[in-house]
Amino acid sequence: MKEVLIMNLTRMGDLIQTTPVIIGLREKHPGVHITLLVNSAFAEICKFIPYIDRLIIFDIKGTIKTFYNDHDLIKGFRQIEDILKEINHVEYDLTINFTHSTDSAVLCSLIRTKEIRGASIDEAGHSIKRHPWIRYFFNVIPGRDYNPFHLCDMHVKVAEVMPCQKGLALHLSEEINVWVRTVLAEHGIRDSDLLIGLQLGASAEDKRWPAASFARLADRLAETFGAKIILTGSSSERELGNEFESITKIRPLNFIEKTNLDELAGLLKRCDLFISNDTGPLHIATAVGTTTINISLASVHFRETGPYGDGHYVIAPDVPCYPCGFNTDCKRPICKEVINTDNLFDLVDKVIREKDFSSIDNSALWRDVQVYRSFFENDGLIDYRPLIKKRLNKEVLFSYIYRKSCLKILDKEDVNDLNDGFRYFAEKLHLFYDLSSLNTKNYLEDEFDAMLRLRGLAEIGLAKLTLIALEAGKPVPDTAWIKETWADVPVIEKEIENIGYTHPPLKPLFILFRYGQEGLEGRDLAAMSEETRMLYSDLKKHISLMIQCIDSRAVNRA
Repeated sequence: MKEVLIMNLTRMGDLIQTTPVIIGLREKHPGVHITLLVNSAFAEICKFIPYIDRLIIFDIKGTIKTFYNDHDLIKGFRQIEDILKEINHVEYDLTINFTHSTDSAVLCSLIRTKEIRGASIDEAGHSIKRHPWIRYFFNVIPGRDYNPFHLCDMHVKVAEVMPCQKGLALHLSEEINVWVRTVLAEHGIRDSDLLIGLQLGASAEDKRWPAASFARLADRLAETFGAKIILTGSSSERELGNEFESITKIRPLNFIEKTNLDELAGLLKRCDLFISNDTGPLHIATAVGTTTINISLASVHFRETGPYGDGHYVIAPDVPCYPCGFNTDCKRPICKEVINTDNLFDLVDKVIREKDFSSIDNSALWRDVQVYRSFFENDGLIDYRPLIKKRLNKEVLFSYIYRKSCLKILDKEDVNDLNDGFRYFAEKLHLFYDLSSLNTKNYLEDEFDAMLRLRGLAEIGLAKLTLIALEAGKPVPDTAWIKETWADVPVIEKEIENIGYTHPPLKPLFILFRYGQEGLEGRDLAAMSEETRMLYSDLKKHISLMIQCIDSRAVNRA
């Protein structure tokens, strides 16, 4: 592997969360030359990302303006032509598209490369999702209640690397460290002072814990610990800072809209603790090694985009409607009520005083809230350990099942010897959760029966496709026989779809199967038949693994 292009044309936080892939590629292929294609709006953060050999900046906003505002098609196409000339200066061994949009898929299809992983366009102009873990990524939105994988880990799997250096990474200059010490000293902050950063803003209002709650928390932190408080944020968050300062009794160091990215990163590195909504500065703080507490609200699911590193904390609602849908118009966001100043202060108190604690007593203070601590599992991927032992629900149970089964199926691992994996799976559930719900009569009976039906359908489909593939591989295949044998397959697939949609825990299986069908690239009948046969084989293996996982003997083996 000599030349790799990574396309990430989205937000600052997504760029930072690409760093495990870059580190993993460098570890696996020491001489690799890595090119990063980014949106000009977020290019500044790239100067702190390690191991980038070449940076290509695409002025997407300017190109869109040329097409849609200026209505200058010729100039717009020339701008695209220019960026393609810059990109195609070399031929790449591998291009990874982490942008997942139709526009990026079209751009990706025009790149000189030997292999593409990610959204692209095939020769017929159809959208295609290349790589099993890219197809899994697109499954996350419709099946997110059951998703156990962080965005960073999905990216790592797409790149087919497993970095030894865990977590996010940003490299800051010593000049920035000097600037931080100087500016803080000017504000009376000593090296020995406890410094806590607060990020009041987020990309949408529903993701923001109230500024008034932050203000009350800051007062208690200052009173109890003598903590010095700094506020971070962009110009769009100025009013949140003003609201905070109008309520709080203390005088914070308000750095909202007063720093560039390297200064912000330096300040966050100096913080002893950073408390934040789900937004870019959270990932900057994680990347520079500062302990973070992520307030996860509304449509934010911490398992997808929470702090990616060892020893960080998440406080999240433990209510049935969390996480809500992306376009939900919530009239009463109770998630912002159940996470309150009292329980968040108690969490901060534990983080400051105890440093490394493994549990929290399940008292009334935490009735509708859960706290998680991040750690890297034996499989090398991030996980979040619940610190309050509560009853296991179906969503959590199936998310852990998918963590075991997807790694086996999507990575094409051996599925024959699973005893050790099941034993660890069961021990983990016993350690983290109250499993009394599993002893309830008929608790999983409906899902178990549906999985048995689904496995039966996969077996029938696999048998038919095996025969079709064998016939299609002959020098002169009997196409009439193939057509007759295929006639039952659409009926089987419709029933698979029905089971997926009527049994939500199994919907991810159907979505993966459907995306696999959309990704078939065989050029003739024999190749298409064999690829379809493999889809049915994987579906059968996947559902068989899940059946073994929820078998009461496996769960209760620990």
